[in-house]
Amino acid sequence: MHFSKTLATVAALALGAQAGFPVASIEFQSWEECPVGAPPHGEPKAKESVVATPVTCDKTVVNRDWSVDHYSFTAHLDTKDALLCSGVTVWNSEDCSGKPIYFLPFEGGPVAQGQCLPDILDPTYVSFKMSCFDGLGGVEGPGGPDGSGGDADGSDDGLF
Repeated sequence: MHFSKTLATVAALALGAQAGFPVASIEFQSWEECPVGAPPHGEPKAKESVVATPVTCDKTVVNRDWSVDHYSFTAHLDTKDALLCSGVTVWNSEDCSGKPIYFLPFEGGPVAQGQCLPDILDPTYVSFKMSCFDGLGGVEGPGGPDGSGGDADGSDDGLF
C-alpha cells in the first residue's frame, strides 16, 4: 500500500510538471494551542503531507494525540496551473465522500494558509481534492463545493 501511494504521488507530480496539470502539496497540521479562526503561528505538534489534484483523492490519518486540540491546513501550489483552481476541499473521510468539512481557498499566491480549527474531526481520516474553475475536480466548482465562493453554511469561515 505504501508503495502504491508513493508511486501515485510521484506520478501526479510528474504529470503536473510535464503536462501543465494543477498540483498542490497539502500539509495537515495538528496543534496543542492555536487561535480558532486565525492563522496558526509557531511549530505544529505534528504534520502530515499529501498531494492534491482535481482528479485524485489523497488522504491521511487524523492525529488523535491527547494534547492535540486544534488543526489547520496549508497548501503549496506546485504548478502554475494550480491557480486555475479555487482551492482545496477537505472531507473527514478516507475517500472524499460525504459533506465537506472545510474549504481552503487559493488567493493568487503560491501558498494558502488556512485558519485554526477546533477539534471537530472524527478520529478517522481527512481527504483532499482540488476544486477547479475548468470543471476538473468533480462536482465542485469555483469558490468551493457549493460554487458560491463561500461556505455551504453561508459564512466565510471555511467550515461547512
